[in-house]
Amino acid sequence: MKLYNILMAGLVTTSLLSSCKDDDFLKEEPKTIYTVETAFEKSSQVDAAIARAYISFNYMFGWHNLYVEGAAASNLLGGNGSDCIDSGFGDPAMAAGFLSNYMNLNSNTADFNTLWNELYQLAAQANLALYGSELVNWTNANDKNYAVAQARFFRGWAYLRLAECFGGVPIVEEYSDQLRFDYERNTRQETYAFAIADLEAAAAGLPAYPLQDGRAAQGIANHYLAEAYIAQGVETGDKSYYDKAITSAQKVIAAHPLMTNRFGVRANPADTSTNGYLGVPNYKPEGNVYYDLFQMGNYDYSEGNTESLMAVQGPTYDQWANDGGNVYMYGVTVGAVYRDLIWNTAEGQPDSAGPWHDNPNIDMNEWVGGNSGAYLGGTSWGLIGTTDYSDEVVWEGQFDDDMRNSQIVRCNPIVLEKTSKHYGEICKKEWLNIPSRLMRVSCKIAMQDGWGWDVHHAFAGVQTFAYQYGRDMYVARSAETYLLLAEAYMRNGDMNNAVAALNTVRQRAQASYMYSTITMRDILDERARELAFEEHRWPTLLRLDSSTGTNEDMKFQLSHYTMYTNDCGLDGITPQWTLFPIPLTVINLNSEVTLQQNPGWN
Repeated sequence: MKLYNILMAGLVTTSLLSSCKDDDFLKEEPKTIYTVETAFEKSSQVDAAIARAYISFNYMFGWHNLYVEGAAASNLLGGNGSDCIDSGFGDPAMAAGFLSNYMNLNSNTADFNTLWNELYQLAAQANLALYGSELVNWTNANDKNYAVAQARFFRGWAYLRLAECFGGVPIVEEYSDQLRFDYERNTRQETYAFAIADLEAAAAGLPAYPLQDGRAAQGIANHYLAEAYIAQGVETGDKSYYDKAITSAQKVIAAHPLMTNRFGVRANPADTSTNGYLGVPNYKPEGNVYYDLFQMGNYDYSEGNTESLMAVQGPTYDQWANDGGNVYMYGVTVGAVYRDLIWNTAEGQPDSAGPWHDNPNIDMNEWVGGNSGAYLGGTSWGLIGTTDYSDEVVWEGQFDDDMRNSQIVRCNPIVLEKTSKHYGEICKKEWLNIPSRLMRVSCKIAMQDGWGWDVHHAFAGVQTFAYQYGRDMYVARSAETYLLLAEAYMRNGDMNNAVAALNTVRQRAQASYMYSTITMRDILDERARELAFEEHRWPTLLRLDSSTGTNEDMKFQLSHYTMYTNDCGLDGITPQWTLFPIPLTVINLNSEVTLQQNPGWN
């Protein structure tokens, strides 16, 4: 059974804790009313509380539909408004609304409030599970240890992200259902220390490998522990934390070696079967090992992917339908709106308005779905897209030769309009009236040949490609652990081992160029190459310097490579802040104690 089914059952159980608030219902004097104390009578109820934490945790990964679901924290964590990710429109006329238009950001910006609330909600759910674990009479001590380790992983991760993004924050160690208005900020060092203690406990108590797809295990705990140690080393100046980070990262790498050969559902030449309603062959001869990492059925350790530390389990259509849902978002959320791209005056033709503008001019048999088809990433609404830095800059010159830059992994789409003089050619930016709108299509978001798409992926009953039910999303892979290892070695003054760790990732990608020395900006570039659409980019950038530092590496990235300034060529500002703001609503609600705002915010 996929973890999703268990999570939904857990959601129903834990929802009972908050459902007994209707006055009429209470007047009927029911025989059983769930309270915090009565809700935990057996171990399965603790696991139900942990399941709710999994749901909240999972929701902070992937890309969500802002029109339907609101401003999900995952979009900000993933880098919306950073050097790598921003609006999928890429249009200077719409740039005032980009998150990379830093002039518009303030402590009232909804994204910051959402992120703060969702991280604290996760921590509260972990505290609730820990509280419940002490109320239950466990028949098996190992079951309790496992439950506690999972809860402490979630709480540690939540406070790691809070410290990275907001600096020092109030630490809440125990569950409480009482309103408080007197929270005080701990220091960033104290917040990191609290996260580290939880992650250490999680790494010690979790199993070596996931007991079920989507569950936490030692690999993911040690991965984030390495990140937390690096962050604490930066905050305190104590290099011994880099030694600890190196040790934690090495544990991950030993247990989760990189995938170096083709594997999984599309790598077997002898497999002549097909998948999906388009009848696409399973075997993909032009694929490579990096491509294989992002095929449905290849995400989990149990599926032979040793590199996978943890993956969010994407619900199938049946699972969504059973629970009243109907949307799995990536196809409508991520990517350029290719059907809206128009030729510039020099390239325009009477019968061709743009490279993908008019379906009557597209061979719909060869390119099923036309300008909303799988080849172009699906019927995107342009909510999230890649910057030129991610699509182009990091691949320039000697970095071009790399399987992660191949057409099958990050496609530069060809012109599909048959009447165009450029039909069948890779579209160039200078051919368009708004060059900044052209983006690449990633295999991490859409399977361009239509493999694995079924009739339920259609939008409003039409063969456009909108939803990818069953598509998982990595929480982390050991490739990222190698980049954390490289950073820890570099910060610790061991350049030889730092270069070796980073080049290991490049060697797997069959990159021609290998580094002989690296800087933090080289590591940021490599993270952009390896972890596009996976990395929580803002936490990475915000943890690069201490609370009292100026974070020049982050400011360099944001002043040179954002969509607002670099892609659209507009005059932006270099942020003077080095942390996200404490949301103004939080400051105002905490009426009995003043929560000091972070520098650079009003």
